Amino acid sequence: MSGPIPALSASRKRQRTVPTDKSRPAYPRKRAAQACCTCRKRRTKCDNEQPACGSCVGLGIECFYDEKDKSTFDAASLAILRRLDDLEELMRSPDGSQQLQPQLIEETSPLTVSTVLKDLGSPALERDNSTPRYYPNIETIFSWPVFKDQNLDQRPDLKTLLRSGDSNPSLTSIPSDFENDGARKLLDVFFEHVHIYNPVLEVSKVRQYLREVQLNGLGWNAQSCLLLLVYALGSISAPHQNSPSESSSTFHRYEEYKEANAFFFAAQKRMGILLCNSGVIEAQCFFLAGVFLMATFRPIEAWRMFVQALACCRGFNTHDCSEAEHRLQESIYWTCFKSELELRLELNLVDHSVWDLTYPPYFPSPPQDLKTQAEAAWYFYLAEIALRRLGNRILNYVCQYESSHISTTMIDAVLNFEQQAADWLSSLPSALQLDATNDEVGGPGSELYSSLRFILDGHLIDCYELMYWPFIVDSIRNNLESETYARKGFQLCIQRIEKNEIGFHQRHHGTWLMLRSCTRSAFVLIAGARSGLGYLLPANWEASVESTMNLLRYWKEETGDIRDRLNILEGLMRDIDLTPNTL
Repeated sequence: MSGPIPALSASRKRQRTVPTDKSRPAYPRKRAAQACCTCRKRRTKCDNEQPACGSCVGLGIECFYDEKDKSTFDAASLAILRRLDDLEELMRSPDGSQQLQPQLIEETSPLTVSTVLKDLGSPALERDNSTPRYYPNIETIFSWPVFKDQNLDQRPDLKTLLRSGDSNPSLTSIPSDFENDGARKLLDVFFEHVHIYNPVLEVSKVRQYLREVQLNGLGWNAQSCLLLLVYALGSISAPHQNSPSESSSTFHRYEEYKEANAFFFAAQKRMGILLCNSGVIEAQCFFLAGVFLMATFRPIEAWRMFVQALACCRGFNTHDCSEAEHRLQESIYWTCFKSELELRLELNLVDHSVWDLTYPPYFPSPPQDLKTQAEAAWYFYLAEIALRRLGNRILNYVCQYESSHISTTMIDAVLNFEQQAADWLSSLPSALQLDATNDEVGGPGSELYSSLRFILDGHLIDCYELMYWPFIVDSIRNNLESETYARKGFQLCIQRIEKNEIGFHQRHHGTWLMLRSCTRSAFVLIAGARSGLGYLLPANWEASVESTMNLLRYWKEETGDIRDRLNILEGLMRDIDLTPNTL
């Protein structure tokens, strides 16, 4: 904030000049060349070409000139007009106390774009209570007019479909000699395939719990509950379950799958005692329970566990704890928060008006245990946090607008977000560069780096999808504001499906979310084809939809929503095949 303006000395004071002609102002008024509305808002030079200037042609957007252009006024007059606009808006408010909305500020402030883009860098943006019409979601797509003839909004809702699955998986008994060799093996599998992506435990402390249990046996305490959850995740994450098969249900017949459910069932019996405390280990237990439920396609139940883990985090004692304990508190809080948020948005479990999309404003310190996993794992942890915060900024901004409200300000925002994504990419270490190969990375950790790059690439695609989603929605609603960004959005759908193909048959924490995102992309491509936008669709879009249907066929025995979405896609593609002129 600038300081007070010093008073002018008497010698420098100017005498006020009285104009001889009252029709002329006391100061010269400089008339400016009239730029188009887009160039004026972007504060770029306009070549004033008619009917469209060069900048708008390059952006692929409509170019128009304001008939009531105020750029011909001098600075003082503009300030007065802006103030009058502000006062007029306040007068429209019933009580005269209404705060100006961002959309109104955009029309009255000469610093609109720079101010908005400055706000885009904030890690946490506030939202109004308007319905977020632009949030990417399968159920939102079903309400698009292009699918009105299919009556998709009349089908069972997502929660009903998810509850139609098998809630009583077959169990087996835990081997009596398990706590010797078997426990250590599952612990190693857990740290190699689960912990590295969600580092919420202290490795040394967990191994200490294991030694105590080997001496005294499993107890009815938080430590035993944690170990049982680790065993369950170790069983279900073993490499053998990712071997090719006709269907994911093949793994259900494996002894390891039955043992995993037995471990989880035993852990559930010990969770009641966790509700009376709010320590780190209680939060860890609830979080790991949520991870297991996600891996077994029970997302609603998983969300409840993440919520309970967050409740424990809210009760942390942050004053009388060591630096290591504080670091662990930050780690578990952040991990629980991002897992709960992405699942809450996907499930539509909370009314939009009470969405809390604000991410924690700090970067938690990476757990010390990650240092032993190589430097790239350490950077992965920070890179994922930064990327998720970028996605949150985009989501908050996009959700401010309703359909058909794309403006040049939104286009500028997308340009800014694209630059932020490019800056994030350039900050990655060489081992995590998304275009790196295992041969280039080399060393024993190359396979691990490949998995980390795969996860980061998926999160980056999520960010780009949020950027371009408004342009996709409006193009399908016959309101094509920017062909360039709509085309990018459709291409991104193909990219998402193709990049996820290597993980189509892998069971993990994010498998159900991956199925949802690929299915969403398939529906968008079909909506584009049904809307007559074939000239914007990539040539191989039908192959990508078919690939998604094969993905759903593999997992269809897991939950009712997968079977339902597969049936819809198959029906829509049959209609397109019978209508060759769709494109």
